[in-house]
Amino acid sequence: ADARHDIFFNRSSAPWPYLDLERVGRAGGSGELMEGRTPLHVVYREQYRGSRYARHLSRDELGTRFRDIMRNLLTVTPNTKIGVHLVDEQNGPVWEKFTHVAEEMQLRYGPWPAGMGRDILQRDHLPNYASNLAKQAVERISALGLRRGDVFIKLGKRIHMERLYLHGQLRIQPASFFSEPNHNQAIRDDELSLSFSFAMVRDDFGKLVRYSPQADGAAEQRLDVRFDAQSDYYLYCLTSSVEPRLVVDFSAEACVVIRDKGAFRDRLRRAVIAHDPELEMHEGPAIYVDPLVPTSGRPFIPLSKYFGYAYQDEYRFCWLPRRPEERLSHIDLEIGSLEDIAELVLLDAD
Repeated sequence: ADARHDIFFNRSSAPWPYLDLERVGRAGGSGELMEGRTPLHVVYREQYRGSRYARHLSRDELGTRFRDIMRNLLTVTPNTKIGVHLVDEQNGPVWEKFTHVAEEMQLRYGPWPAGMGRDILQRDHLPNYASNLAKQAVERISALGLRRGDVFIKLGKRIHMERLYLHGQLRIQPASFFSEPNHNQAIRDDELSLSFSFAMVRDDFGKLVRYSPQADGAAEQRLDVRFDAQSDYYLYCLTSSVEPRLVVDFSAEACVVIRDKGAFRDRLRRAVIAHDPELEMHEGPAIYVDPLVPTSGRPFIPLSKYFGYAYQDEYRFCWLPRRPEERLSHIDLEIGSLEDIAELVLLDAD
């Protein structure tokens, strides 16, 4: 999207404080982002008009999608302001989704910002990306000279990160744990199911559903599909991101930066086998699933996550019990000191 024109449109009423508007303006360089001789945001809008995959969403659902997309685009700049990622290989698809939401709003309600009220823009509470914690995160993580994917990073309370670093003490939680309401927005999620949603013409709907009383009515039908895990399972998550904003998102007091990922993986695997050799281990980067345009019709839920969390860039270790279990309890492990393969970064949230 043309970041200078399609992000906030009215700079004087930007919904987020401390926004680094200069950096937003630089996203488009000296002119609009182009594909050939056509502005990229125009290409995205034309693509969407040809396949309005979000046309069945309610205004409230469309607003939720907008906020999820924006959450993926936000970053903390070197001068501790809220910025947005530029249109590049990693974030280009997110900007495309952003422009599609803007186009759907415009097709329904008229020129921007029609339809985009404060109830949509300000519903979620954003962490304080202009805080002292954010400033420290920028300084200390940037000083490490890390690149995305080079390391695993575990974020958390100081006491837990010190125990992980010095003794290798860690807790593997069941997936059911993460839906508890006391977690903050970055942690709370349903890790036991994934939902898809589609708008389908009546003929295509009839091919999937043998009989529906609604199928004789409207030319289009809404199809909502939910995939449920067959069992609770164990989950241990780290991040491959080196974005300082994650420190603020997770209200972290410290983090452990694991430079030898292979050694950590082996120690963790051996410790789990010693605890319960029947657990079936899986691992890999989280597969972020867009419920409107999924890339697979058969998601593997333990390694999958809703696309609104893609900014977390998770790497997941999960273990499935041999027999389905409705609810598991956590496992406490000790894999040995990480001092030889990691470093501890302490942060002061005051």
